Amino acid sequence: MNTPKRKFLIVKLSSLGDVVYALPFLRTLRAGYPNAYIAWMVEERYRELLNGNPDLDEVIPVRLKHWRKHWNGKTLREISATRRLLKKRGFDWTFDLQGLIKTGILARLTGAPNRAAFHRNNCREKINTWFNNRQSEYVAPGGHVVDLYLSQLSVLGNTFQPKQEFPLIVSAEAERKAEIFMKENPDLTARPIAAVNPGAGFPTKLWSLERFAQLADRMTGELGFSILLTWGPGEEKMVKQIADTMRQRYWMAPPTTISESIALYKQLTLFVGCDSGPLHLCAALGVPTVSVWGPTHPARNGAYGAGHQAVYHELPCSFCWKRKCPIGTHECMDRVTGEDVYRAIKTIVPENVRMTVTP
Repeated sequence: MNTPKRKFLIVKLSSLGDVVYALPFLRTLRAGYPNAYIAWMVEERYRELLNGNPDLDEVIPVRLKHWRKHWNGKTLREISATRRLLKKRGFDWTFDLQGLIKTGILARLTGAPNRAAFHRNNCREKINTWFNNRQSEYVAPGGHVVDLYLSQLSVLGNTFQPKQEFPLIVSAEAERKAEIFMKENPDLTARPIAAVNPGAGFPTKLWSLERFAQLADRMTGELGFSILLTWGPGEEKMVKQIADTMRQRYWMAPPTTISESIALYKQLTLFVGCDSGPLHLCAALGVPTVSVWGPTHPARNGAYGAGHQAVYHELPCSFCWKRKCPIGTHECMDRVTGEDVYRAIKTIVPENVRMTVTP
C-alpha cells in the first residue's frame, strides 16, 4: 500500500531579505522529507526568488499588498480563487514563518490540521497564535532570523540536520543580460568590482549619500576597486547623487529585475550598503559584505555567515526597529563615519582579493 505524500505549505510572504533567509528552512525540510509535496506562498513581487527552486513543487503567489489598496470585485475574485486553491491542495502542515495576523489567517484558510507557528513571544503580532495550533519552543533574543526560522521545524518531532544553504536560481536570460553588461564595460571588469548600494526599505536605515560617495572614491583610489553603483525601484536619484559627488570613475548598474540583479551580484568581489534586500542577496551568494546599521540589529538580520562586517555605534536608542526616528535625529546612522566603514572594508579585502592600484 502506497503511503500518501505529506503536503507542506510554507507561508513567508515578504520581504526580499526575509524570503532569502527562509531558504535554509526549505532546504532542510526537503532533506528531511524528500518525497513530500512542498509549496510556498509568497507575495507576487518576490516570486522570482523561488522560481525554479529544486526544493519546491509549487509557488503560490498572492497580492495582499495590492488587495488592501484595491478593494473591488477583481480583488474579491482573486481572494476567492486563492482560498479554493489552498483548500484543493489539502495541505497536512503549514509553517507560518512571518508571525503576523494576516499570515495566521492565510494558514487557517488552508484547512490544514497542523498549523505551525513561532512561540507567542517570538511573533511580531502575538494574535498570530490564535490561528495556528502547533507552536515551536521559545527562542531567546540574540540569534539570527535564519536560526529562528529553522527552529520551527521542531514541531515535526524529528531531529533535523540544518542545511544552511541559500539556493538562488537565475534564469538563462538574466545571466545573458549580466554577461552583456560586463562585456560592454571591459574597464569595469579589469579590476575587482565593489557594489555601492545606498538603498534601504525605510528612511531610518539610510546612510549619508555624501559619505557613500567619499567612501567609493577611497575604495577606487586606495584599494583599486571598480565601483558599480547599484539600485532598486525608486532609488535611481540616490545613486545619481552619489555619482555627481564622486571624483573617481564609476559605473551605473542598469535597471534590473530580481533575477537580473542576482546575476549581476554574482560578478562582485564586495558589496557595501545598508540593511537591504541586495545586502541579503549578496550574502546568500557568498559575496563578502560591509553594511551600516542603526535601527535594526545585525545580529538578527545581518548578513548570515562568515566573511561579513556590520558597522554600527550602539546608542541607548539603537535597534528601535522604527521606520521613523523616535527622537528625530537619525543619530544611530549618522554616528557611523566613512572611516568606520573603510576600516571594516580593509579587514575583509586582504582575505579575499589582491588588488593593485594603477597610478
